Amino acid sequence: MEHPDYAKFSETFFALVEQVEHVVITSHYSPDDDSIGSVLAMYTILHAAFPTKDIRIVYTGNPVERYSVFPRFEKIQFVPDVANELSNTDLLIVLDGSQYHRFSKMPDVLAKVPQTVAIDHHAGVPDQFTLSLVIPGMSSNCEILYRAFDMDHGLTPDLAQYLLLGILGDTGNFSHISPEQADVLVVAKKLLTTVGMTIDSFRARYGGIPKRIIPLLQELVKNTAYKEINGWPDLQYSYIDRSLLVKGNYTDEDMSAASHIYMGQYLPRVIGYAWGFVITPRVDGSARMSSRSLGTSVNVRDIHERLGIGSGHDRAAGGSFEKETVDREPKQCIVEVLAWMEHNTPTIGK
Repeated sequence: MEHPDYAKFSETFFALVEQVEHVVITSHYSPDDDSIGSVLAMYTILHAAFPTKDIRIVYTGNPVERYSVFPRFEKIQFVPDVANELSNTDLLIVLDGSQYHRFSKMPDVLAKVPQTVAIDHHAGVPDQFTLSLVIPGMSSNCEILYRAFDMDHGLTPDLAQYLLLGILGDTGNFSHISPEQADVLVVAKKLLTTVGMTIDSFRARYGGIPKRIIPLLQELVKNTAYKEINGWPDLQYSYIDRSLLVKGNYTDEDMSAASHIYMGQYLPRVIGYAWGFVITPRVDGSARMSSRSLGTSVNVRDIHERLGIGSGHDRAAGGSFEKETVDREPKQCIVEVLAWMEHNTPTIGK
């Protein structure tokens, strides 16, 4: 993989921060391990370099409490929309995404901040930023931060935790690494040495299964279905009815956790089904679609982008069916996705 001039980027980045006073760091909807690791690492880097500047982490959405075990998690503000928090912001830094609509329902507001920076590893055409570092194919956004800010030197235990969180999350504990990404294993060795614990011990702090979501996992297994559509690799899918969300008084975090665990254990692990998706309801009336595939199967990022509901990686993507006049029902969303597939052809991975 060809790497950019990290030293030049870092120099330009710090010079840009030096010129401003009010900085907001954000990342995409439905924060995952790489997203949280990235914002906490960036906050720590900037606060150490510019201790007197006003630096905030602001997310659109609800808190994800399982990350509260990490230092400085309390610095993260979860709000209805980050766009409403930018009135006096001089610099906006977006991480793990490079398209404004991934962070806010009012992307035009984000684009009008005087200075903007994007650091991302997703494929796709990025929006315009004052400064950007976008490396499709990198294992994770946290690996980019490690390399861009020369973490071979000055690595602290807190930074090592944040970066390891992101790398483990986006590589599936290294199960998704391609030969071109194998250098991340050298980075992981340094992070693990600094953290001073095994991967299992590290993940046990934030990756446990809450007892309350077991019924959601049972529902996903019960609703698992398989489908053959002409021209497409066979797929597996599942869903959770909105009625269960209401009856069980579940949160969006519960739904995300159940979906993530199900996908890790069942998608795409069933023999003969190299890709699939899960659709779960959300409290605001939307429905969330998450997709996974093996390397030689369907490009799921392409599906989400063509459906106009989201984006992600070629092997793992997410997006939302927004509420319309009524709450979105996951089962009906599945009908829409399958109907779309009947009239479109897939992009297949290499």
